Amino acid sequence: MLFRRLEPPRTAAGAPDYRPPAMVFAAVMAVALMVTSFYMVLASQLFHDHRRTAYALVCAATMVPFLALYAVGHRILARFGLYMWQSLTVGLLALCMMSAAPSWAEAVFPRAHARYERELGGPGRCLYNSPYRLDRTQTTYPGPERNQMLIDPIEDGHPKLRLDNAVDGGLRHLKPADATSRQILTAYGC
Repeated sequence: MLFRRLEPPRTAAGAPDYRPPAMVFAAVMAVALMVTSFYMVLASQLFHDHRRTAYALVCAATMVPFLALYAVGHRILARFGLYMWQSLTVGLLALCMMSAAPSWAEAVFPRAHARYERELGGPGRCLYNSPYRLDRTQTTYPGPERNQMLIDPIEDGHPKLRLDNAVDGGLRHLKPADATSRQILTAYGC
């Protein structure tokens, strides 16, 4: 059944018309790309900061591949034919893309805690075996812009670590915000 050839619609002249199936395949993939791009603009905080730009990027990430897939798709279908397995493959690919979109967005634009783990405090990082590991601290985001991360160790006698660029979805590395934080990072070999 998977390798069954499907009969495409016919034109007025009676020739097979592969444009409608190609349009459906391109539309299914465009919806998957739209969902993925929405997750990306949400995770990157672009939707919150620059809404019109985010909408424009989502439209571009949806329409450009849609038009390209349609332009190439109907030619490929006209050459090789329309089969059931092609429909199932496009549907499964779209479902896989949409289900993986949140994890892709989190990997590309991680939250501030995940960025701290990735850059400084995670396993194998310079602050992992220190009092500044996240499970041994209290973390706050002071200030009106909330772009600083204040890491206060639970153990007494350790100064607070203050890091800049600590925004969700940020692309710049975390960096020390003051001289004390610079000394802490230097002392642990960061």
